[in-house]
Amino acid sequence: MKGIAPMFDAAFYREVLPERVTAECQGRPDAVPVVKLQLANGQVLDLCHIVHLADDWFAVQHFRDAETCADMDLAFLPYGLVGLITVSIHHPGSRRMGFSVGEKPGPQLPQMQGHREAVQ
Repeated sequence: MKGIAPMFDAAFYREVLPERVTAECQGRPDAVPVVKLQLANGQVLDLCHIVHLADDWFAVQHFRDAETCADMDLAFLPYGLVGLITVSIHHPGSRRMGFSVGEKPGPQLPQMQGHREAVQ
């Protein structure tokens, strides 16, 4: 039996999210877009960019400390773990870095598809 499909899937992160962030920043060239993922376990990830989109999971770079934006971590997540996504715009004086729409997430790599099929 197959479970319920996640609300936010690869198509959402590839198409909808970048379009919404771009629309929010329209006419505000100095705006700093901030995208946060609220996870089912209560953790919140403040995204820098999306690294990779696969069929069942995705990888993101997220800020370890949003105030300094100095360090980032790489997280691998199943799509179903994300319950809420917020997009907000900050003044550059309050936040020096935010979400990067310019980073295009990589597609599922053939060697990863083979690995996934081998473990199923």
